[in-house]
Amino acid sequence: MRNFLTTKHRTKKFGDKYFLTNDSGRYCVLTNEEYDLFRKDCFTAESEKKLIDSYMIVDAGNMVQSLELLNERNNAIFAGTSLHIIVVTLRCNMNCQYCQVARRYFNEGNKYDMDKETAKHTVDRIFETPNNNITIEFQGGEPTLNWDVMKFIIEYAETKNKEAEKEMGFSVVSNMTTMTDERMKYLIDHNVNICTSLDGPAKVHNVNRAYKEDNHAQVVKWIKKFNDEYKKRRMTERISALPTLTRHSLKYMKEIIDEYVKNEVEVIHLRKLTKLGFAKAAWDKISYSADEYLDFWHKGVEYIEKLKLEGKFINSRMVMMVEEKIREDKDIDYMDWRSPCGFGIGQIVYDYDGLVYGCDESRMFANKSKGVDDVFCLGNVKDNYYEDFTKNSKCFDCVVASTITKYECCDNCVYSPFCGNCPVLNYADKGTMDINPEDTAMCKCSMFIFDFIVKKYFL
Repeated sequence: MRNFLTTKHRTKKFGDKYFLTNDSGRYCVLTNEEYDLFRKDCFTAESEKKLIDSYMIVDAGNMVQSLELLNERNNAIFAGTSLHIIVVTLRCNMNCQYCQVARRYFNEGNKYDMDKETAKHTVDRIFETPNNNITIEFQGGEPTLNWDVMKFIIEYAETKNKEAEKEMGFSVVSNMTTMTDERMKYLIDHNVNICTSLDGPAKVHNVNRAYKEDNHAQVVKWIKKFNDEYKKRRMTERISALPTLTRHSLKYMKEIIDEYVKNEVEVIHLRKLTKLGFAKAAWDKISYSADEYLDFWHKGVEYIEKLKLEGKFINSRMVMMVEEKIREDKDIDYMDWRSPCGFGIGQIVYDYDGLVYGCDESRMFANKSKGVDDVFCLGNVKDNYYEDFTKNSKCFDCVVASTITKYECCDNCVYSPFCGNCPVLNYADKGTMDINPEDTAMCKCSMFIFDFIVKKYFL
């Protein structure tokens, strides 16, 4: 008879079944009878196999593999920063009511644009990361308003990588207002992934995303042009899009999802609005409660499932991510659901003026008048090196505050191996990073979403 040790696990009951998880990120499902026996260190043949395969119980035969899984699950924490976001300009030519960034108007000159000297220092810092897999993402403002510096960064990084030989990718988040055929060709030639904003049909998109022209028409035009060009080149890439949900959006669940199907955007991320940047000023007008959001999300996912049964190509990104986090041995490294979070150790943001922040939310929340003394600023690209950013005490404070197992409610939660906590949003909301996650809207929403997905796909 084998002598087993029971590993630390967490349990949640759903009807007549128990869902168990452990720190290795493995899960198993037991019946009432199997769980009662398990608590007494007894097993049926079937439950013993489930518990061994999921490393809920270990012995000399699977102890090493269990530790290897735990290491693999947390590998990203020690691998070095992979996502590097460069804000090439704060200027924007749109006036989106929910904008999370302290944007500047496009005609305010180039004082809010990154110059080439700062851009060169930024790329040099990026290549100091020990991570062999890096993504350089361009954000703004509208990053294409500083097109020459964007091109400089891409080409300088490509030159440096001839020696560094990293697995390097580029992406850009654009509103498509300045896109041209020439720029489209350049981006595709240099393997730059494109993400745009599509908030739904024109009656939703153009209300949320104010512009002097019909921005919805521009966005759908360029989605089609990019995808047609990918197909022409026999490439597997497709343009991606994100909706931002305001109170106005919640009335148009089916129409928003139908718009993604219509434009052949196969993944939709039904994300909750964030109270940062200019969105704070309009919050009373555009926001909604966590319950209102979850009602929308639940009905949206059910509608997506109905469309899939009809043969439509559409998926919920959030469902895909949660399923992958639970099913796969390696974490997907989604910064919002990671413990500790990605602040500094998973992503770094390089602002137009060379100041460096640990994540995009902290850049949006930053008090620019304080410069490097801002609560989330890690330094600047001209005076500091990559190692200085990750060893900064502010980085350490955020990493500690976002480690959810320090909180009893999280340490006992069945979703602890898959979830996360955002110290920046906590600080923006309550003036402190150290908030019990159980008291946040993020926790409430995450719990509902995980429960829904586990009940629907795992039991």
